[in-house]
Amino acid sequence: MPPSAIPPALASRVSRNPQHPELTHERLEQFERGLPHPLPADFREVLVQYNGALLGVCATGLHDRLEREVRIDEVLGLHDKGWSQLEYGDENIPSDVLVFAQQYGSINRFGLQLADRPDSARGTVWFFDTHTPPESDDYFVASACAESFTAFLARLSPLPDAPVDPEAQAEAEGEDPWSHPETLEKVPADRPTPEKPLVVAGHGHAIEGARLEVYVTTWLPDLEAREYRYQPDRPTVMYSLEIHVGESSNEDSQPAPYASNIPVAAATGGRHPTLAEWSTLVVGSEGDWDAWYGNDAPSLHDNRLTGLERSGADLKLRWEASYSQYGRDFAFVFEGPVRHEGIRFDVKDPADIDRVLTSAFGGNHQPGEWTRNVGERQDRGVNVPADMRYVFPVTLVPRVP
Repeated sequence: MPPSAIPPALASRVSRNPQHPELTHERLEQFERGLPHPLPADFREVLVQYNGALLGVCATGLHDRLEREVRIDEVLGLHDKGWSQLEYGDENIPSDVLVFAQQYGSINRFGLQLADRPDSARGTVWFFDTHTPPESDDYFVASACAESFTAFLARLSPLPDAPVDPEAQAEAEGEDPWSHPETLEKVPADRPTPEKPLVVAGHGHAIEGARLEVYVTTWLPDLEAREYRYQPDRPTVMYSLEIHVGESSNEDSQPAPYASNIPVAAATGGRHPTLAEWSTLVVGSEGDWDAWYGNDAPSLHDNRLTGLERSGADLKLRWEASYSQYGRDFAFVFEGPVRHEGIRFDVKDPADIDRVLTSAFGGNHQPGEWTRNVGERQDRGVNVPADMRYVFPVTLVPRVP
Protein backbone atom coordinates (compact mmCIF):
# COMPACT_ATOMS: atom_id res chain seq x y z
CA MET A 1 0.00 0.00 0.00
CA PRO A 2 1.48 3.40 -0.97
CA PRO A 3 2.42 5.79 1.86
CA SER A 4 -0.21 8.36 2.84
CA ALA A 5 1.84 11.14 1.20
CA ILE A 6 1.22 9.57 -2.24
CA PRO A 7 -2.03 11.03 -3.67
CA PRO A 8 -4.52 8.74 -5.46
CA ALA A 9 -3.57 10.22 -8.85
CA LEU A 10 -0.05 8.82 -8.44
CA ALA A 11 -0.75 5.67 -6.45
CA SER A 12 -1.42 3.50 -9.51
CA ARG A 13 1.83 4.43 -11.28
CA VAL A 14 4.44 4.99 -8.56
CA SER A 15 7.09 2.26 -8.28
CA ARG A 16 10.57 1.73 -6.88
CA ASN A 17 13.48 2.49 -9.20
CA PRO A 18 14.88 -1.00 -9.97
CA GLN A 19 18.40 0.46 -10.30
CA HIS A 20 18.36 1.44 -6.61
CA PRO A 21 18.94 -1.12 -3.83
CA GLU A 22 16.37 -1.64 -1.12
CA LEU A 23 17.03 0.80 1.70
CA THR A 24 18.42 -0.89 4.81
CA HIS A 25 17.84 0.43 8.32
CA GLU A 26 21.61 0.83 8.76
CA ARG A 27 21.99 2.87 5.55
CA LEU A 28 19.10 5.15 6.49
CA GLU A 29 20.49 5.72 10.01
CA GLN A 30 23.93 6.52 8.58
CA PHE A 31 22.41 9.05 6.18
CA GLU A 32 20.27 10.70 8.84
CA ARG A 33 23.23 11.07 11.22
CA GLY A 34 24.96 13.16 8.53
CA LEU A 35 22.03 15.55 8.15
CA PRO A 36 21.94 18.83 10.07
CA HIS A 37 18.22 18.28 10.85
CA PRO A 38 15.83 15.27 10.84
CA LEU A 39 13.87 14.27 7.75
CA PRO A 40 10.19 15.31 7.68
CA ALA A 41 8.01 12.29 8.45
CA ASP A 42 6.09 12.29 5.13
CA PHE A 43 9.28 12.30 3.05
CA ARG A 44 10.94 9.69 5.26
CA GLU A 45 7.99 7.32 4.77
CA VAL A 46 8.25 7.53 0.97
CA LEU A 47 12.03 7.11 1.09
CA VAL A 48 11.80 3.99 3.28
CA GLN A 49 9.27 2.31 0.97
CA TYR A 50 10.71 3.21 -2.43
CA ASN A 51 14.29 4.54 -2.01
CA GLY A 52 13.84 6.37 -5.27
CA ALA A 53 10.27 6.48 -6.55
CA LEU A 54 9.48 6.41 -10.27
CA LEU A 55 6.41 8.58 -10.85
CA GLY A 56 6.14 8.69 -14.62
CA VAL A 57 6.36 12.15 -16.17
CA CYS A 58 4.29 14.63 -14.15
CA ALA A 59 3.55 18.34 -14.56
CA THR A 60 4.24 20.41 -11.44
CA GLY A 61 2.13 23.43 -12.36
CA LEU A 62 5.30 25.56 -12.51
CA HIS A 63 7.22 27.24 -15.31
CA ASP A 64 10.95 27.97 -15.17
CA ARG A 65 12.48 31.31 -16.14
CA LEU A 66 12.70 30.13 -19.76
CA GLU A 67 8.88 29.73 -19.67
CA ARG A 68 9.13 25.97 -20.01
CA GLU A 69 6.61 23.78 -18.20
CA VAL A 70 8.43 22.16 -15.26
CA ARG A 71 8.04 18.39 -15.05
CA ILE A 72 9.56 15.65 -12.90
CA ASP A 73 9.55 11.88 -13.25
CA GLU A 74 11.11 10.55 -10.04
CA VAL A 75 11.98 11.16 -6.40
CA LEU A 76 15.68 10.53 -5.72
CA GLY A 77 16.99 7.85 -3.36
CA LEU A 78 20.07 6.60 -1.48
CA HIS A 79 22.69 4.53 -3.29
CA ASP A 80 26.40 4.51 -4.16
CA LYS A 81 26.20 5.78 -7.73
CA GLY A 82 27.20 9.37 -8.46
CA TRP A 83 23.87 10.16 -10.12
CA SER A 84 20.16 10.27 -9.26
CA GLN A 85 20.76 10.38 -5.53
CA LEU A 86 19.73 12.58 -2.63
CA GLU A 87 22.07 15.45 -1.80
CA TYR A 88 22.00 18.38 0.57
CA GLY A 89 23.67 21.73 1.11
CA ASP A 90 26.53 22.79 -1.17
CA GLU A 91 27.92 26.10 -2.44
CA ASN A 92 24.68 26.78 -4.31
CA ILE A 93 22.06 25.05 -2.14
CA PRO A 94 21.40 26.18 1.48
CA SER A 95 22.80 23.79 4.07
CA ASP A 96 19.36 23.06 5.54
CA VAL A 97 17.89 21.90 2.20
CA LEU A 98 17.76 18.32 0.88
CA VAL A 99 17.56 18.00 -2.92
CA PHE A 100 15.03 15.25 -3.70
CA ALA A 101 14.13 15.76 -7.39
CA GLN A 102 15.33 17.34 -10.63
CA GLN A 103 13.37 19.05 -13.37
CA TYR A 104 12.84 16.62 -16.24
CA GLY A 105 15.36 17.47 -19.00
CA SER A 106 17.16 20.09 -16.89
CA ILE A 107 19.57 20.43 -13.96
CA ASN A 108 17.05 22.59 -12.06
CA ARG A 109 16.22 21.05 -8.70
CA PHE A 110 13.59 20.67 -6.00
CA GLY A 111 14.66 20.80 -2.37
CA LEU A 112 13.06 20.08 1.01
CA GLN A 113 13.74 22.52 3.85
CA LEU A 114 14.78 20.55 6.96
CA ALA A 115 14.69 23.31 9.59
CA ASP A 116 12.36 26.12 10.59
CA ARG A 117 13.33 29.59 9.37
CA PRO A 118 11.92 32.97 10.38
CA ASP A 119 10.11 33.29 7.04
CA SER A 120 9.40 29.65 6.10
CA ALA A 121 8.49 26.50 8.01
CA ARG A 122 10.29 23.18 8.15
CA GLY A 123 9.11 20.96 5.29
CA THR A 124 8.75 23.78 2.74
CA VAL A 125 9.56 22.67 -0.81
CA TRP A 126 11.74 24.98 -2.94
CA PHE A 127 12.34 25.12 -6.69
CA PHE A 128 15.93 26.05 -7.66
CA ASP A 129 16.14 27.50 -11.19
CA THR A 130 19.58 27.96 -12.77
CA HIS A 131 18.34 30.56 -15.24
CA THR A 132 19.14 33.56 -13.07
CA PRO A 133 18.87 37.19 -14.20
CA PRO A 134 21.94 38.42 -16.13
CA GLU A 135 22.90 40.85 -13.35
CA SER A 136 22.87 38.13 -10.66
CA ASP A 137 25.94 36.23 -9.45
CA ASP A 138 23.77 33.53 -7.85
CA TYR A 139 23.70 30.08 -9.42
CA PHE A 140 20.02 29.47 -8.62
CA VAL A 141 16.84 31.52 -8.25
CA ALA A 142 14.99 29.88 -5.34
CA SER A 143 11.21 30.03 -4.97
CA ALA A 144 8.92 28.25 -2.49
CA CYS A 145 6.37 26.06 -4.28
CA ALA A 146 4.68 23.93 -1.57
CA GLU A 147 4.29 24.01 2.20
CA SER A 148 5.23 20.31 2.58
CA PHE A 149 6.38 17.26 0.64
CA THR A 150 2.82 15.87 0.78
CA ALA A 151 1.46 19.14 -0.63
CA PHE A 152 4.08 19.06 -3.39
CA LEU A 153 3.07 15.54 -4.47
CA ALA A 154 -0.59 16.60 -4.41
CA ARG A 155 0.05 19.33 -6.98
CA LEU A 156 1.58 16.88 -9.49
CA SER A 157 -0.48 16.03 -12.57
CA PRO A 158 0.45 12.72 -14.24
CA LEU A 159 0.91 13.11 -18.01
CA PRO A 160 -0.23 10.35 -20.36
CA ASP A 161 2.38 8.29 -22.10
CA ALA A 162 2.81 9.07 -25.77
CA PRO A 163 0.84 6.61 -27.95
CA VAL A 164 2.92 3.96 -29.69
CA ASP A 165 2.47 3.16 -33.37
CA PRO A 166 2.93 -0.66 -33.55
CA GLU A 167 3.98 -0.60 -37.22
CA ALA A 168 6.53 2.17 -36.70
CA GLN A 169 7.83 0.40 -33.60
CA ALA A 170 8.30 -2.86 -35.50
CA GLU A 171 10.00 -1.04 -38.39
CA ALA A 172 12.47 0.64 -36.05
CA GLU A 173 13.11 -2.44 -33.91
CA GLY A 174 16.39 -3.20 -35.67
CA GLU A 175 17.65 0.32 -34.88
CA ASP A 176 16.38 0.46 -31.31
CA PRO A 177 19.40 1.04 -29.02
CA TRP A 178 17.48 -0.54 -26.14
CA SER A 179 17.45 -3.79 -28.11
CA HIS A 180 21.01 -3.47 -29.40
CA PRO A 181 23.01 -1.08 -27.16
CA GLU A 182 26.27 -2.65 -28.29
CA THR A 183 25.85 -0.98 -31.70
CA LEU A 184 26.51 2.40 -30.02
CA GLU A 185 30.02 1.38 -28.95
CA LYS A 186 33.04 1.32 -31.26
CA VAL A 187 35.36 -1.66 -30.74
CA PRO A 188 38.29 -1.32 -30.64
CA ALA A 189 37.90 2.15 -29.17
CA ASP A 190 39.60 5.22 -30.60
CA ARG A 191 42.41 6.69 -28.53
CA PRO A 192 42.44 10.40 -27.62
CA THR A 193 44.50 12.39 -30.11
CA PRO A 194 45.28 16.12 -30.47
CA GLU A 195 42.72 16.25 -33.29
CA LYS A 196 40.06 14.25 -31.39
CA PRO A 197 40.82 14.44 -27.65
CA LEU A 198 37.32 13.38 -26.52
CA VAL A 199 36.32 9.70 -26.79
CA VAL A 200 32.81 8.56 -25.82
CA ALA A 201 31.67 4.96 -26.30
CA GLY A 202 34.85 4.40 -28.30
CA HIS A 203 34.17 7.20 -30.81
CA GLY A 204 36.65 10.09 -31.05
CA HIS A 205 35.38 13.70 -31.18
CA ALA A 206 37.05 16.99 -32.02
CA ILE A 207 36.40 19.85 -29.59
CA GLU A 208 36.35 23.63 -29.86
CA GLY A 209 37.85 24.16 -26.42
CA ALA A 210 37.87 23.26 -22.73
CA ARG A 211 38.15 25.45 -19.66
CA LEU A 212 38.69 25.11 -15.93
CA GLU A 213 37.09 27.65 -13.58
CA VAL A 214 37.67 28.18 -9.86
CA TYR A 215 35.16 30.19 -7.82
CA VAL A 216 35.70 31.17 -4.18
CA THR A 217 32.56 31.84 -2.12
CA THR A 218 32.89 34.25 0.80
CA TRP A 219 29.19 34.43 1.77
CA LEU A 220 28.29 31.26 3.67
CA PRO A 221 25.25 30.06 5.64
CA ASP A 222 25.29 30.79 9.38
CA LEU A 223 23.12 28.01 10.85
CA GLU A 224 22.60 29.78 14.17
CA ALA A 225 21.60 33.08 12.56
CA ARG A 226 19.76 31.21 9.75
CA GLU A 227 21.13 33.53 7.11
CA TYR A 228 24.12 34.02 4.86
CA ARG A 229 27.03 36.00 6.31
CA TYR A 230 30.23 37.42 4.89
CA GLN A 231 33.02 35.14 6.16
CA PRO A 232 36.34 35.91 4.38
CA ASP A 233 38.24 33.66 6.80
CA ARG A 234 36.04 30.62 6.00
CA PRO A 235 35.59 30.64 2.20
CA THR A 236 34.64 27.61 0.14
CA VAL A 237 36.11 26.85 -3.28
CA MET A 238 34.25 25.31 -6.23
CA TYR A 239 36.03 23.84 -9.28
CA SER A 240 34.28 23.27 -12.61
CA LEU A 241 35.42 21.85 -15.94
CA GLU A 242 33.56 22.36 -19.22
CA ILE A 243 34.29 20.91 -22.67
CA HIS A 244 32.73 22.62 -25.69
CA VAL A 245 32.41 20.11 -28.52
CA GLY A 246 30.72 22.28 -31.14
CA GLU A 247 27.49 24.01 -32.10
CA SER A 248 25.53 20.83 -31.40
CA SER A 249 26.71 20.88 -27.77
CA ASN A 250 23.64 22.93 -26.90
CA GLU A 251 21.29 20.29 -28.26
CA ASP A 252 19.78 17.71 -25.93
CA SER A 253 21.62 14.38 -25.64
CA GLN A 254 24.68 15.67 -27.55
CA PRO A 255 28.16 15.58 -25.95
CA ALA A 256 28.66 18.71 -23.84
CA PRO A 257 30.66 17.38 -20.87
CA TYR A 258 30.50 19.45 -17.69
CA ALA A 259 31.64 18.82 -14.12
CA SER A 260 31.00 21.09 -11.13
CA ASN A 261 31.90 20.65 -7.48
CA ILE A 262 34.99 18.65 -8.47
CA PRO A 263 36.40 17.43 -5.10
CA VAL A 264 39.86 18.88 -5.68
CA ALA A 265 40.57 19.77 -2.04
CA ALA A 266 39.77 16.23 -0.92
CA ALA A 267 42.54 14.99 -3.21
CA THR A 268 45.13 17.30 -1.63
CA GLY A 269 44.54 16.61 2.04
CA GLY A 270 41.83 19.21 2.54
CA ARG A 271 43.73 22.18 1.11
CA HIS A 272 43.59 23.71 -2.35
CA PRO A 273 46.42 23.24 -4.87
CA THR A 274 48.72 25.93 -6.15
CA LEU A 275 48.83 26.55 -9.88
CA ALA A 276 52.09 24.60 -10.18
CA GLU A 277 50.52 21.52 -8.54
CA TRP A 278 47.96 21.16 -11.33
CA SER A 279 50.58 19.52 -13.54
CA THR A 280 50.60 16.39 -11.30
CA LEU A 281 47.23 16.62 -9.53
CA VAL A 282 45.06 13.48 -9.33
CA VAL A 283 41.40 13.73 -8.26
CA GLY A 284 39.75 10.35 -7.76
CA SER A 285 36.12 9.29 -7.85
CA GLU A 286 35.68 9.75 -4.11
CA GLY A 287 33.65 12.81 -3.20
CA ASP A 288 30.53 14.52 -4.51
CA TRP A 289 31.21 14.91 -8.21
CA ASP A 290 28.39 16.55 -10.17
CA ALA A 291 29.24 15.62 -13.76
CA TRP A 292 27.15 15.23 -16.91
CA TYR A 293 27.53 13.98 -20.47
CA GLY A 294 25.45 16.90 -21.77
CA ASN A 295 22.03 18.56 -21.70
CA ASP A 296 19.20 16.12 -20.99
CA ALA A 297 21.81 13.35 -21.06
CA PRO A 298 23.20 10.78 -18.59
CA SER A 299 25.34 11.75 -15.63
CA LEU A 300 29.00 10.76 -15.53
CA HIS A 301 30.12 8.55 -12.66
CA ASP A 302 33.38 6.91 -11.53
CA ASN A 303 35.09 10.19 -12.44
CA ARG A 304 38.88 10.62 -12.28
CA LEU A 305 40.87 13.73 -13.23
CA THR A 306 44.65 13.63 -13.78
CA GLY A 307 46.98 16.56 -14.42
CA LEU A 308 49.59 15.83 -17.10
CA GLU A 309 51.24 19.15 -18.00
CA ARG A 310 51.06 22.90 -17.36
CA SER A 311 52.42 25.96 -19.12
CA GLY A 312 51.10 29.25 -17.77
CA ALA A 313 47.30 29.12 -18.05
CA ASP A 314 47.41 26.09 -20.36
CA LEU A 315 46.87 22.68 -18.77
CA LYS A 316 46.77 19.20 -20.19
CA LEU A 317 44.26 17.06 -18.29
CA ARG A 318 42.90 13.55 -18.55
CA TRP A 319 39.28 13.07 -17.46
CA GLU A 320 38.01 9.50 -17.26
CA ALA A 321 34.46 8.46 -16.38
CA SER A 322 31.59 6.22 -17.42
CA TYR A 323 27.89 6.72 -18.08
CA SER A 324 24.87 4.44 -18.20
CA GLN A 325 22.50 4.38 -21.16
CA TYR A 326 20.10 1.82 -22.58
CA GLY A 327 20.89 -0.58 -19.74
CA ARG A 328 24.63 -0.58 -20.42
CA ASP A 329 27.75 1.28 -19.23
CA PHE A 330 29.91 3.18 -21.72
CA ALA A 331 33.39 4.69 -21.33
CA PHE A 332 34.16 8.42 -21.41
CA VAL A 333 37.73 9.72 -21.85
CA PHE A 334 39.09 13.22 -22.46
CA GLU A 335 42.81 13.87 -22.76
CA GLY A 336 43.72 17.27 -24.08
CA PRO A 337 44.31 20.97 -23.53
CA VAL A 338 42.33 22.93 -20.96
CA ARG A 339 42.48 26.65 -20.37
CA HIS A 340 42.69 27.72 -16.73
CA GLU A 341 40.28 30.67 -16.58
CA GLY A 342 41.61 31.82 -13.20
CA ILE A 343 40.15 32.21 -9.72
CA ARG A 344 37.03 34.35 -9.26
CA PHE A 345 35.65 35.67 -6.00
CA ASP A 346 33.83 38.63 -4.49
CA VAL A 347 34.82 40.61 -1.40
CA LYS A 348 33.26 43.50 0.51
CA ASP A 349 36.63 45.25 0.74
CA PRO A 350 39.70 44.80 -1.52
CA ALA A 351 41.80 44.71 1.68
CA ASP A 352 40.20 41.30 2.41
CA ILE A 353 41.68 39.64 -0.68
CA ASP A 354 44.81 38.34 1.05
CA ARG A 355 42.76 37.03 3.99
CA VAL A 356 40.57 35.07 1.60
CA LEU A 357 43.52 33.62 -0.29
CA THR A 358 45.38 32.66 2.88
CA SER A 359 42.32 30.92 4.26
CA ALA A 360 41.23 29.22 1.02
CA PHE A 361 44.68 27.99 0.02
CA GLY A 362 46.11 27.21 3.43
CA GLY A 363 49.11 29.50 3.02
CA ASN A 364 50.20 27.74 -0.19
CA HIS A 365 49.02 30.44 -2.57
CA GLN A 366 51.91 31.74 -4.71
CA PRO A 367 51.25 35.43 -5.57
CA GLY A 368 53.87 35.43 -8.31
CA GLU A 369 51.88 32.92 -10.35
CA TRP A 370 48.92 35.26 -10.82
CA THR A 371 47.89 38.67 -12.11
CA ARG A 372 45.33 40.23 -9.76
CA ASN A 373 42.42 42.13 -11.34
CA VAL A 374 40.11 44.03 -8.97
CA GLY A 375 36.94 45.41 -10.49
CA GLU A 376 34.90 48.41 -9.44
CA ARG A 377 32.40 48.07 -6.61
CA GLN A 378 29.08 46.60 -7.77
CA ASP A 379 25.63 47.32 -6.38
CA ARG A 380 23.63 44.07 -6.52
CA GLY A 381 20.32 45.84 -5.93
CA VAL A 382 17.89 46.76 -3.18
CA ASN A 383 16.44 43.24 -3.05
CA VAL A 384 19.77 41.80 -1.85
CA PRO A 385 20.39 41.74 1.94
CA ALA A 386 22.42 44.76 3.08
CA ASP A 387 25.40 42.61 4.09
CA MET A 388 25.61 41.20 0.54
CA ARG A 389 24.60 44.21 -1.53
CA TYR A 390 27.98 45.82 -2.36
CA VAL A 391 30.86 43.68 -3.63
CA PHE A 392 34.19 44.02 -5.39
CA PRO A 393 34.70 41.36 -8.10
CA VAL A 394 38.22 39.92 -8.13
CA THR A 395 39.89 37.64 -10.67
CA LEU A 396 43.32 36.04 -10.40
CA VAL A 397 44.59 35.21 -13.89
CA PRO A 398 47.52 32.80 -14.37
CA ARG A 399 50.61 34.59 -15.61
CA VAL A 400 52.08 33.45 -18.91
CA PRO A 401 55.85 32.79 -18.72
